[in-house]
Amino acid sequence: MKTVIAGALGECVHVAGVSKFLRLAEQAGWKTVFLGPAVHPQKMLDTVRQAQAESNGDQVLVGVSYRLTPETGERLLGQFAEEAADLHESGVNFVFGGTPPVVERAEKIGFFERSFDGTEPV
Repeated sequence: MKTVIAGALGECVHVAGVSKFLRLAEQAGWKTVFLGPAVHPQKMLDTVRQAQAESNGDQVLVGVSYRLTPETGERLLGQFAEEAADLHESGVNFVFGGTPPVVERAEKIGFFERSFDGTEPV
């Protein structure tokens, strides 16, 4: 079964968008794992690695959220992308959600398959 794992990275506690994203994923038939607010990057990566090992080749999608300052977000997301490079190379897909200024920074990193700033239609 396809699995989506999502949470708010670092010190960010804003999870309304993450919850909405996971509800939509469930409606589309995905198994969902909500990691919650203020998730340490290593916890997220460990969870993704475990899910990938248990996936039997099924798709694993990771939803990363961050809605605080763009500068801090860019630094945090850059470090996260470096630490997750092996997962990305092995076929795990990553998407990002945040405020428009943070999304702009996240897109410059070039790691995320798609970014969402909350202005997209359902």
